[in-house]
Amino acid sequence: MTGGKAAREDQAGMNETMKLLAVYQAEQKLRGLQSRLGAAERFLSEQERQLGAIDQQTSSLESQLRQIQASTKENEDEMARIDERMTKLREEMNVARTNKEYQAFLVEVNALKIERGRVEEEVLKLIEQADAIKTEIDQSASTKDERVKVRDVAQQDRDTRHSEIKDRVKELETERDQLASAVNPKTLSELQRLLSERDEDAMAGVEIIDKRRHEISCASCMMTLPVELLSRLLSGTLTNCSNCGCFLYLDEDASAALQPTGSKR
Repeated sequence: MTGGKAAREDQAGMNETMKLLAVYQAEQKLRGLQSRLGAAERFLSEQERQLGAIDQQTSSLESQLRQIQASTKENEDEMARIDERMTKLREEMNVARTNKEYQAFLVEVNALKIERGRVEEEVLKLIEQADAIKTEIDQSASTKDERVKVRDVAQQDRDTRHSEIKDRVKELETERDQLASAVNPKTLSELQRLLSERDEDAMAGVEIIDKRRHEISCASCMMTLPVELLSRLLSGTLTNCSNCGCFLYLDEDASAALQPTGSKR
């Protein structure tokens, strides 16, 4: 007997609450199975996110390095122009015709020496910055290598889990859909809304507070329920908790507890 045929036969004679409960329980089995895969996918996604962040950081560092290298080149070119000018001035000093002319050349040479020293100091600072950024880039590369290893393991784990559960997921999806076919579409829509908002608390059993007084509470929100809801539950009518709105049902223990003393199930 296939799972779908068995599910349909099991639903024969069920009241609406039990039919909906069967769908809910099949959905919970499916979600429980998928949650294992979901956890692996979330972990893999986090590794991908971190790798993306590393790549972005590395790209930013490389951009900074290029800017510093360009500034260094500009300053080195400026030093070369200063050196060229100083060489020319010294040649002119050697053939200066008057002391005044010589002194003028000397003043300009000294000014150029000061300017060259300033530019050279700037170059040294830029080289230090470039070296520091290169170190950061190397560290990022090392970090990425380690993160890639973690990502690859996470991807393998995700693929393994997917392979392990895919057949069972298909079976449960088929079972759930066949059980759902016997339930009113509007009721199914309401169950889906509750599953989306409350997950496992979309349906809840009832707790027997006082059997003699017919006092019960919702197992989800733990609030005491009006006695008229118990009558609806006993008749098998679809019933929502008057406090949290979930669908209510009587499990075997609650049904047994509500049986009159000495009665046989």
